[in-house]
Amino acid sequence: MPMAEQKVNPENYSLVTSDSIFNVTCRRNRQPNGHRSSQPKTQQQHQSSSYTVGVAACSVRQINGTNVSLSIDSVIVEEPLEIRLIYNDSEDKEQERVYLVTMRTPGDDLNLVTGLLLAEGIINSASDIVGINEQFDLDDIYHNDINPNEIYLRLSPDIIVDWALINRDTTSFSSCGVCGKSSIKSLELRNIPDLETNGAWLSGHIIPHFSEQLRRYQSMFNQTGGVHGCALFDAKGELLLSCEDVGRHNALDKLLGKLARSPELNQLEKIVFLSGRISFELVQKVLVSGISVLIAVGAPSNLAINMAKRFNLTLIGFSRDGGFNVYHGAFRLSLLSDNRKSDIENQHDN
Repeated sequence: MPMAEQKVNPENYSLVTSDSIFNVTCRRNRQPNGHRSSQPKTQQQHQSSSYTVGVAACSVRQINGTNVSLSIDSVIVEEPLEIRLIYNDSEDKEQERVYLVTMRTPGDDLNLVTGLLLAEGIINSASDIVGINEQFDLDDIYHNDINPNEIYLRLSPDIIVDWALINRDTTSFSSCGVCGKSSIKSLELRNIPDLETNGAWLSGHIIPHFSEQLRRYQSMFNQTGGVHGCALFDAKGELLLSCEDVGRHNALDKLLGKLARSPELNQLEKIVFLSGRISFELVQKVLVSGISVLIAVGAPSNLAINMAKRFNLTLIGFSRDGGFNVYHGAFRLSLLSDNRKSDIENQHDN
């Protein structure tokens, strides 16, 4: 077998390889819509995507029959984040302790930990975090001595961290999130806020457009195809916030943390939309936030449905192809057919 010959295309700096057995070309693997592309990518385009926070480049060899494509692909970054809490104990003495280590996509850590601590009941509001990485000074920043996979959070003196109630491992994984609270009773003990009970405020005609709108804001998914996404919508169908992460629980924590840190927004008549399925833990996070409608592209679990019924959450799954399933809380939907169109429908038509 003759040696493969390699050369660089001077126009786009792509690697082109040929030999007598395989037809080999070099190309960039992914289009903005998440599909594979047969067009080579220029160096300028490659450098632009290479510096996206949370996205890394890797080499790929695609084989289709006798055709081999040598490519530079974009993949999502997954790294650990160690969360350390600085707090005052019952004797008013300052303590520091690791809360947990979670796998996440870097880039939105403050919103992630805010949403996580809210969902887990460690804090009651974003203002309960009064300091972030305070132990680092300008020299540390200048000499790059800060570990990007650690975050130190100083809690308000009013917050009492009861470690006896934190009964789970200190490591969670992005695939399953922070698991362990597997009963509705555990959430009942949290005294979560009652959800609003206004009727017919959400038009069923705008729900099928949520997925398309979220996709437009999923820059990391468009580059890698490997992340979960979620978004916050208002009653008119306007996308207010969106987040992405390799873990679906993390993506929701980022979204709810961002909401908690956005004083101009509130939870009334808002909708959380998820790009995947609905598990018990995701319902729990939404309930703690006070949002009354949860919609997803995928299916809910039986425990998610039971929890939605217990706390009167509107739960909608399989929102795709123009339709959806309502598992509980249809009273919040307006499904009447009339001649009026929502702003989203008009935008879609145009």
